[in-house]
Amino acid sequence: MKDRGINSTFKKIIYESSEMVFLADDSYPYNIFYANESFEDQIGETLQDRSLAGLGLDISNYIFKEELLLNHDGKEFLFKLELPEDNGTNYYLFYKGVELKTQGLPSNREIQEFFKRGLDILAVGQHDYLTYLNDAVKPILGYDAEELIDTSLCSFVHEEDLQKVRKIWKNKGGNDKMAFFHTRIKQKGGGYSLLECSVQFADSHFYLISRDQTEFYLERDLSKKLLSIQQQVPSLSDSVSFNLDLSKGKINWDKEALEKFKAESKKERKLLFEKILHKIETDSNKLKVDGNLNWKGQDLKLVAEKTELPNGREVWIGYLADDSSRQELLSEKSLLESFLFRSPEPLMVSLGSKKIIHCNEAARKLLGLEKETTFEDLSQLEELFDETEIWNDWLQQIEKGEEVQPLIAPILNQKGKPLTLEICYTTFEENSNHYFLFSFKNISEKLSLEKTLEESSNFLINLTEQVPGGLYQLVLDKNGGMNFSFLSKGITSVLGISESEIEEFTDISSTISKVHPQDLPHVIMTSVASARKLEPWQCQFRVKDEHQPGGFRWILGAARPQTLENGDMVWYGYLTDISKQKEFEAKLDEARQTAEKASQIKSDFLSMISHELRTPLNAISGSVYSLLQENPSNSQKNTLNTISFAVDNLIIMINDLLDFQKIEAGKLSIEKAPFNLTELVHQVMKGLSFHARDSKNSLNLHLDSNLDLEVKGDKTRLSQILNNLITNALKFTHEGKVDLTVKLLKKNTSQVKVYFEVKDTGIGIAPEHQDRIFNDFDQIKPTFSTKYGGTGLGLSITRKLLNLMNSSIQLESETGKGSRFYFEIDFDLVENEGPKNVILNGFNRDFSSLHLLMAEDNDVNALVLGKIIKKWGYTFDRVPNGALAVEAVQTKKYDCVLMDIQMPVMDGFEATVEIKKIMDIPVIALTAAAKLEIMEKVESCGFDGFVAKPIDAAELLKRIKEVISEKNHNF
Repeated sequence: MKDRGINSTFKKIIYESSEMVFLADDSYPYNIFYANESFEDQIGETLQDRSLAGLGLDISNYIFKEELLLNHDGKEFLFKLELPEDNGTNYYLFYKGVELKTQGLPSNREIQEFFKRGLDILAVGQHDYLTYLNDAVKPILGYDAEELIDTSLCSFVHEEDLQKVRKIWKNKGGNDKMAFFHTRIKQKGGGYSLLECSVQFADSHFYLISRDQTEFYLERDLSKKLLSIQQQVPSLSDSVSFNLDLSKGKINWDKEALEKFKAESKKERKLLFEKILHKIETDSNKLKVDGNLNWKGQDLKLVAEKTELPNGREVWIGYLADDSSRQELLSEKSLLESFLFRSPEPLMVSLGSKKIIHCNEAARKLLGLEKETTFEDLSQLEELFDETEIWNDWLQQIEKGEEVQPLIAPILNQKGKPLTLEICYTTFEENSNHYFLFSFKNISEKLSLEKTLEESSNFLINLTEQVPGGLYQLVLDKNGGMNFSFLSKGITSVLGISESEIEEFTDISSTISKVHPQDLPHVIMTSVASARKLEPWQCQFRVKDEHQPGGFRWILGAARPQTLENGDMVWYGYLTDISKQKEFEAKLDEARQTAEKASQIKSDFLSMISHELRTPLNAISGSVYSLLQENPSNSQKNTLNTISFAVDNLIIMINDLLDFQKIEAGKLSIEKAPFNLTELVHQVMKGLSFHARDSKNSLNLHLDSNLDLEVKGDKTRLSQILNNLITNALKFTHEGKVDLTVKLLKKNTSQVKVYFEVKDTGIGIAPEHQDRIFNDFDQIKPTFSTKYGGTGLGLSITRKLLNLMNSSIQLESETGKGSRFYFEIDFDLVENEGPKNVILNGFNRDFSSLHLLMAEDNDVNALVLGKIIKKWGYTFDRVPNGALAVEAVQTKKYDCVLMDIQMPVMDGFEATVEIKKIMDIPVIALTAAAKLEIMEKVESCGFDGFVAKPIDAAELLKRIKEVISEKNHNF
């Protein structure tokens, strides 16, 4: 250093400088012979070859520059540069070196690649002249970027769009210096491309992004013109529309519609196209072609119009129509008239209420008309009636439009046969004419049958005597007396009396005396209520019967009250023996109690299993978290990620079983707590990114930018639904892709409707299995469980959770192509409540150092949790039970207590109650039990927060900071 002219004092100043400084020889490989302490800390320690060549620098590229950008170990550094000839030395001087903090921004090279490879045209210009264009201009407009540099943008704009573009440039986008517009830009090969443009102005410069929308607008314009010409197609005709480009000799039409024109094969379609082409080319100097085309014996109508598309291209829009279908419909009309004539039901049609225009064969036969005989007017039918005025009066009522009942009257037909007819009618209008349709029905046999039924009434009376149970009629007179006016013989078997005793059962007191004393008040009260409200009476009660076990039998009584004109009230009812039904109900109740007990045992078992499984899983999960924080090697990190993924899957299976149990028991409720939709979706995607990589799938998110909203809902259950659907999609997709789409469907001042969709390119689901996948514990095939794993509960729980959210899941799937699950949820919007960060006495709480108390009896869990706390840089004390935790908070000061629930001597619930009596210190519950099972007790005991095991370190740290902030804020 001395030889190079640097004294010790200057060296000391340089060495201790915070900016990096180093010197290198002026000859290859340009060895670095001096560097200060800052350079060594940031670059030198990881530099194996201490030379400019080792740094990957070609010094010849910087001989005319005063700065250079250095990339090393994934970081960028900026240095000032002084050459040997500049300072009269034999070394290069690099000084004022600093690291560039890019904070995740792309590098210059990446930015350049972005501009080169963009699908949109990116342009920069001054005034209206172009100074830069990316390579996307070539495939869209056909120009090389260099051809357009220093040319006016307006010279390429379609003349009809030029005034609009010039106005935008003149106003420079208005107040916000930005404008969006559509315009047609001239292509190098002729014609125009339709571009959707966004421009930003800055002083005299502009920055333009243009997207090619030519195909979209051409498609839209063609659709409008096709729709317009389709409206010209004659009604009831088969037709096919088309658009034809003469310059390309290409036609677009519906190939399926061509089947109606006997052009099913490719060869036939080509022949038909050539005929159309020839016809249009013959009249191409005209703007419209309207003529006939003979095709396979069909005389088709051809109509086509020449039109110019927005890109300047001329096409013919037209249609082919076959009128034979209309002729077939006319033939069908004739056939329907034939059907009417041959209908088995006698029908007659008249024009108005006079002229008969149709009388079918069945009506002629019913009325006894000979072949040569006919009725021309409705009034002529009066000769068939015994009383002619009946028919004429009925016709007059119809003619006046009055609502009349069917006419029932006896007639004597033309052949002298007496009949009783029921005549009905209806009216209708067709082509401004008013028609009447009459139907005739011979009801002679019906009347005969009614007479037979009347004679059979004795049979019905006999039937009442034979039915099980007993029928009765009970009369309550105006004086309050209650007597049976009718009792069927079945009463004897119900009340256990003889046929001779039934004669004495006229007074109600005889029946009341047989009712069990304990049931008598109920029978009387229900009877009185029925009488007062005139409502049906029904009652179950016991009657004495010494021949039955227990000395009584069960009876069901039912009756309907009716008030007579003389003021009496009558009950029509029945009594029936339900002793066997009661025995069955008793057995059923016993079975229900047994089932409830079994369900409780199952619930206790699942809760115990959950706790026992979560405890070791907590140790595994925490250990993996600690190891991942110790900068493991890539191979170790992959192994740890695999373990973490397996633990998460096992936790999901445990949670599925517990959620299924809660849903079945009706104990699972949906929360309504505030959360951010966008943050939630990103958290779900981030959590499943490793699963996607592990399954060799591409996991993509399509998120509506308008969904950065605070809403009220159950964040945990929504995450569970999305996790279930995406995990399933990744599980059944191999080397494919899974897309999550979240869109805003509707928004008002208080609510939003959000659409969620999970789509994959996996194995798909056959139609016959699509309902089964939502069943409990169901797999499509037995082999699925072994091949893909799982409990068969994920989709079942997903559907039930969505039902609880007033939503439903939909499925579309095709075997071998993939599946699409989608649903919609309504969320309440969170009202703006101002800033969320808690400010204490004018400053934010410092969380850099906290002292915690851990109450945990399990040594493994305590060890794992201790490592996590140390990783945070916090200190802690550990006690093995709740009693010692109460003593600890009285002797030392802690910022927060982490309290396990299940501990010996004193559990977490009791300990928290005691601590809260002493001081208001934040206490967070840690437990492996299911959250809903203990939440009520957690709240009642005064816990400030809850974290489930296995513990998510990030979630626990967040909860600690929240409860401490809340306590300090309240203070």
